[in-house]
Amino acid sequence: MNRSLLLLVLAVSGCSGTAGEVDAGAPFPDAGPFDAGPQPLKYTQYTRRADGWPAGAHVLGAAVLDNVLFVASDQGVLSLAATETRWVEVTTPLTGDLKPTSLQRVDQSLVMTAAGATTGGLYVKAFDGAWAAVAAAPAKPAWQLVKKSATWLLATTGGLYAAADLQGPWTRRSAVGTTLFTQPTTRLVAAPAQQKLFATGTTAALNGLFESADLGITWVASTPRGQVDALTANGAIVLVSTATDGQQRSDNYGNTFRPGTAPITSGVLTYVAQGTRLWAGGNGGLHSSDDDGATFTANAGGLPSGTAVRALFFAGSYALVDTADGPWLTQVE
Repeated sequence: MNRSLLLLVLAVSGCSGTAGEVDAGAPFPDAGPFDAGPQPLKYTQYTRRADGWPAGAHVLGAAVLDNVLFVASDQGVLSLAATETRWVEVTTPLTGDLKPTSLQRVDQSLVMTAAGATTGGLYVKAFDGAWAAVAAAPAKPAWQLVKKSATWLLATTGGLYAAADLQGPWTRRSAVGTTLFTQPTTRLVAAPAQQKLFATGTTAALNGLFESADLGITWVASTPRGQVDALTANGAIVLVSTATDGQQRSDNYGNTFRPGTAPITSGVLTYVAQGTRLWAGGNGGLHSSDDDGATFTANAGGLPSGTAVRALFFAGSYALVDTADGPWLTQVE
């Protein structure tokens, strides 16, 4: 082989890859496998996550954004990344006595209501942005936000407001001076395909079940009597548990209520609809129903026996149970 040909052969044999391939910086053979970083934690049953959780805090809402679980509590907003086990306090514009009252995800944003003694409002956090107050929303203590068909409904101390877009404009929907909206609204239920709305208050005279048949303009006391401990609606089914009448069920969206034929003996503190399945939580743990709430079966999912469930939330792939000892997490299909 002549000298020129030998040099050409050596040059070709010293190259790797194919023509035009960009050098990806592959690690040396002894560098070990590529480090993809921490992997998301997978939950197969309820697991207590109390590290970093404020003592005694109650969960008021939950949502997932960018692989992070955000939770609103009565002591502030906290977050838990999918790869972490410790809650982190989230900075929000809330100052003074303003506290979160609800939290949900809307498209690629988080939406929070907040209330203090005399002020409050609606706040939005875009996917890659900071929390910001919705300037057009009423600056009143805000308690619940729900969407009914194409309309958003915001329950405040000062009235029920409506808007086609979260950024407004917002207009008063309830009649001026409606007593129900002179104090905190603990629940507001507005099923998309149903005309009637349901709400509950907090004071002794207003903590029963109230309903509106004209999309929130006027409100009257509903049939079930006594303080409302739990309420949900799914299609034509309404479930409510009250201190006086116990567990009641309606299959015509609240036109008539009947006592549950197989009530949960340990009582109910929360009802939640998850698709076609209904859940009930209380001092006896979790129960689920696949027959529109006619019957419930114990469905602990790994919760220790005797765990009292104060509330249940579904957010992204997570199910979150609120207890006196902190939140418990699992993942659902």
